[in-house]
Amino acid sequence: MDTAVQTAGERTRSRWAIRGVVAVLLFSLGAAAAYGWVLAHWIDTVLLDTDTFVSAIAPLVEDDEVRDAASEAISAKILDALDVRELAVAIPLGVATDVVEELAVRFDDLVRATVTGAVATDTFAQLWTSEMRRWHIGLVGAVRADGGELISEEAVLRVTLGPYIDLLIEQIEPPLLRLLMVNLVPDTVRQMRVVVFGTDLLADRLELLRSAHSSRAWLPWLAITALLAGALAAGRVDRSLVGAGALLAIGGFVGWGMTQAERVRVQTLVETELGATTESASTFAVTLFGPLETWIGYLALAGVGIAVAGVIVGRFGAGRAR
Repeated sequence: MDTAVQTAGERTRSRWAIRGVVAVLLFSLGAAAAYGWVLAHWIDTVLLDTDTFVSAIAPLVEDDEVRDAASEAISAKILDALDVRELAVAIPLGVATDVVEELAVRFDDLVRATVTGAVATDTFAQLWTSEMRRWHIGLVGAVRADGGELISEEAVLRVTLGPYIDLLIEQIEPPLLRLLMVNLVPDTVRQMRVVVFGTDLLADRLELLRSAHSSRAWLPWLAITALLAGALAAGRVDRSLVGAGALLAIGGFVGWGMTQAERVRVQTLVETELGATTESASTFAVTLFGPLETWIGYLALAGVGIAVAGVIVGRFGAGRAR
C-alpha cells in the first residue's frame, strides 16, 4: 500500500516537473517574442523614421571635428582627381616647370582652404543633411525590401565634387590656373562623389533589421500565446505569475545589456568613421537607442511587478490554506 502511494506520488511529482520545464520554455519563448516585438516596434517607429534619424544627426553636422574630417576627405579627393602638373602638361603653353610646381603648391593650399571654408557654412550643413536623408531613405528601402536587394551605395554618405570645384574656380587668382580649371576639368570629375561616411554603421545588421521588421505583426500574438500556454502548463496562478514575471525581468536585463552594447558600437563607429567628438557621437547614439532602452526597461519592470504579484498571491493562498 505504501509502495503504491509512493509510486503515485513520484508520478505526480514527475508530471509536475515536466509541466514546470514546459512552462519555463513557454515563458522563455513568450519573453523573447515580447522583446522581439519591442525591437521591431523601435525599428519601425524610430530607426526607420527619416525625420527622427535626421534630427538625431544634427549634433554631428555641427561638430567641428566631423567637418574637419569631411574637409580632409573632400580635399584629398579633389587633389587626387585634379593634378595640376598633369593638367599643365595637357596644354602646350611652354610653362616652366618651376612655375607649374609653384601653381601646384598654391592650388593645394587653395583647395584645402576653399573646402574648409565651404564645409564650415550653413550651405554644407544643409547639403549634408540632405545627403543623410537620402542615405536613410536607402536604408529604409533595404530593410523593408521584400526581395534580396542589399544596401549598396545607398548606405554610403557621399558628396558631389562639382559644387566644390565651382567654388575653387571662383576663388582662383592665377590666370593660368583658372584657365586649366575651366577648360580641362572633365564632367566626370565634377560628377565624382566622395565617400565621407562608410557602410559599417548598420549594413552588417541588415538581415537582423529585416527579420525583426518583417515579424513585427505576429510577434505580439506569439508572446501572448506562449505566455498563456505557459500559465496553463504551470497549473497554479502564483507559479504562472512568478515564472512569467521572472523571465520577462531576466529578458529585460539581457535585452538592455545587448542594447547598451549596440549603442556603444554605433557611437564608436561614428567617432572613428566621421571623426566625431565623444559628446556629439554619444548624443546621436542616445537619441536613437534611448527609446529602445526605455521600452525594454518598462517591460522588465512590468515583469518584476508580475513576479512580485505572484509571490503575494502564493503567500495569500498559503495563508488561507492554513
